[in-house]
Amino acid sequence: MRHSFLSALLILLGAFLPMAAQSTPNDICLPQRLYLLEGVPLDLHAQPMLRRWRPYDDFVRFSGDKGVRFQRRLSQVATIASAQEGATLTVSLVNGDEFQELRRLESRLCVAKPAVGEGEVTVQILGDSYTHGGFFRQALLQKGWVPGLRLVGLRQCAPDQYDEGRGGWSLWSYFQIPRGDHYPYHGFLQPQGNYRYYGDRAFWRQVWQVARGTAPKGFEPTYSCSRFQVAAQRFDEATGTLLSPQQGDLQYDSLENHFLLYDGAQWVPRKEEDFTWRMDYGKYLDMWNLPAPQFLFVMLGVNDFRDRYEADFQPWDQQIRELENAYHQAVPGGYFVLCIPCSTMGALDNVGGYFTPKQNAAMWRFREHLIQEFDQREGEGFYLLDTGVCVSNEYGYQEETSENYTLPYLDYPGKERISVQKGNPHPYSSYPAMGIPLAAFIQYYREIR
Repeated sequence: MRHSFLSALLILLGAFLPMAAQSTPNDICLPQRLYLLEGVPLDLHAQPMLRRWRPYDDFVRFSGDKGVRFQRRLSQVATIASAQEGATLTVSLVNGDEFQELRRLESRLCVAKPAVGEGEVTVQILGDSYTHGGFFRQALLQKGWVPGLRLVGLRQCAPDQYDEGRGGWSLWSYFQIPRGDHYPYHGFLQPQGNYRYYGDRAFWRQVWQVARGTAPKGFEPTYSCSRFQVAAQRFDEATGTLLSPQQGDLQYDSLENHFLLYDGAQWVPRKEEDFTWRMDYGKYLDMWNLPAPQFLFVMLGVNDFRDRYEADFQPWDQQIRELENAYHQAVPGGYFVLCIPCSTMGALDNVGGYFTPKQNAAMWRFREHLIQEFDQREGEGFYLLDTGVCVSNEYGYQEETSENYTLPYLDYPGKERISVQKGNPHPYSSYPAMGIPLAAFIQYYREIR
């Protein structure tokens, strides 16, 4: 009997030990440059850097050379109070059992002066709901850190300021022909040759209805069709037809389910396969009379990968290279900047019920990939900007107050409440911090022009 028990125990241990040996080793990743503003403290959060958040098992420790002065160095966040240009920040991954340093990374600190610079500086921010929600607004539009700023795009985010954000979008979305009354128009994918695509007439009708307050009440079409009111001036309010068409102009008619090409005298029905479509950033600028942005920031990836832990990044890489090439063909001296998005999707206790630990892991894979693939690739046209490291996974999100979510149990009579997040994966409370690297990047390279 005893022999049988020992045999069974050994079998169980034999089954368990390989599983333990195969557990995912922890890791950290950080680009080799971080951008900050002189006199503006910068928070660096530990959790976005970590492959797995394992408090007490693994630690992230911050240090630096004599050019770095910390305001605080805590278990989850370090705040750089000030730094000298070119100073070195060191981030270490430390094992919590033997306190061995498992990995050490170094980043150069690029320090820019805020609120200096003469003349206009043109910037475009292209992205998903983070851009649509204006994560950059405080840093770029309210603080005055970037004098002479002109934001370029089709969606108005402030008086005479515009962006190219579309909620729920991935990079793939910008490579699709925009058609449908709720599918936000973008002008980047264009037919080759002397043709210019201006979107779906039904969409522009909806834009006018939203602007006039006559659209159906609710989330849609307001979310997708808002902030296009200036661009809509070029279209008939009742029909969505381009008001002053030129030969080669193209629209889509959802009611008739075909494209319409203006031949100089009338609109002629055409098919999608009659045209060859490609990313054409220069044509987009010309069509909408936009100045070429000196800086193009791309904030995408959350909708692409947060629910795809085993994702293949190659198609994304191919498309981002196409976008970069199209931008630099139109703006040869411009800065094409990939923003590292959040790798912290919030707490497991959230209103949406999202499985955030798995989403965090998926986004960390993407974060690591961006750093491995695009860091230190300035000679190839890419700059990398870490905005995700500024997000607090625990405190960067809004809290739900409804007792439907926060009572420990339904008939609980006491005062204790469960901390439940809402709005995931949008770290609204961290948006101001996420904008700081953008302002710093613009000011840094603006100074050395």
